[in-house]
Amino acid sequence: MRACHHCHTPIDPLLSIGYHTVCPTCSKSLHSCVNCRFYSPGVYHDCLEGVEEYIEDKENANFCDSFMLGEDSKEESEKKARAKARAEALFNF
Repeated sequence: MRACHHCHTPIDPLLSIGYHTVCPTCSKSLHSCVNCRFYSPGVYHDCLEGVEEYIEDKENANFCDSFMLGEDSKEESEKKARAKARAEALFNF
């Protein structure tokens, strides 16, 4: 589910997200790295799209052309944790 990274409020999939678009609940910018589906801490510039320009502040609005609103990070991290636990249980001797 598409949601705000900060407050986890669901975001309408039909909402067009621009530089000035903010979350209706917490008023934080939606066009930021932490809300992007390509945000991945630890990879080059923390972006799976391989952007060339480094964006230092990942939580504030930016002008990245690759931005695409991602899934709720809380929901995604729980899903990853469950998958990791299943994989460890499968290979645990």
